[in-house]
Amino acid sequence: MNGFLKYFLFRIISLIPTIFGVITITFILSHIVPGNPALILIGPEVNAQELKVLEAELGLNKPLYIQFLIYINMLLHFNLGYSYILGRSVNYEIAARFPASFELAIASLTISLPLAVATGIYAAIRANRAGDHVSRIMSLLGISMPVFWIEIVMILIFYTYLGVAPAPYGQISQGLIHPTRITGMMILDSLLSLNFPDFADTLWHIILPAVGLSLAGIATLSRVIRSSMLDVLNKDYMRTVFAIGLPRKVIMNKYALRNALLPAITVAAIQAGALMSGVVLTESVFSWQGLGLYAVQAIYQLDYPSVMAVVLISGLLFTIFNFIADLLYAYVDPRVRL
Repeated sequence: MNGFLKYFLFRIISLIPTIFGVITITFILSHIVPGNPALILIGPEVNAQELKVLEAELGLNKPLYIQFLIYINMLLHFNLGYSYILGRSVNYEIAARFPASFELAIASLTISLPLAVATGIYAAIRANRAGDHVSRIMSLLGISMPVFWIEIVMILIFYTYLGVAPAPYGQISQGLIHPTRITGMMILDSLLSLNFPDFADTLWHIILPAVGLSLAGIATLSRVIRSSMLDVLNKDYMRTVFAIGLPRKVIMNKYALRNALLPAITVAAIQAGALMSGVVLTESVFSWQGLGLYAVQAIYQLDYPSVMAVVLISGLLFTIFNFIADLLYAYVDPRVRL
């Protein structure tokens, strides 16, 4: 068994307690929140007998450890619960809304990762020059300004004043027929069904929210890459490589960037996992019918099964992205596999 395969299997096994921890924390948090779900469902004007009947139906009268075992059993059967407020299973809502959030997150990463890498390398090569100073100022602004504020300003500029952006109301313009649902991601579905008007319109709609969601990530990741690149470029072996006379492009891409990627991979994995929390604000601003907007609506309605499902999925995605980061460590730096 080679080193990478052993490392991969070890990381797979280590995921089990991590996922169990996420499930346990999600369950505990849902039961710490004040309020009686049965009372919320049935309303304040109810007698004690009706309330007890509903609590028994929901399993709220059972000991906490029994409720936890029931919850685990439901998850093992891929059952996220039932939303009594919406009158539908949570699985249905998640399946309907998750693709929209995933599509937005992928679009944001597609924008942020190349720009962050390019900006970080540019700032490192031109350290303490005008380009580096401009990059530092832009990064500081991107980190310090709230995502929802940036997005509101973008809507005011590009939609209200300039009129070059679509109305911030969902993924597709009103009046257009939604593309045939294949994956749930409208851009991909319109492309697969060869519906090019819908493809152009959905692509047009995703630009502003994706850019707004990616700005903070670009700012943070570019500064990490800059610092890591400068640290690598000042190493003794890098001076030797420069002295040998290798082309600068080869030095930067093959030696400097590869050795500077480990800290960047860590930050990129954290940011990718945190996108699920970021889409809550972005989807609320742009009325994007995804998991983030669903979470906000569930919180307003005190829909506990829905809130628990969103929190659980966010935690699991964070775990998965960190697992992918661990695999990338082993690929970029063979010493990690030892």
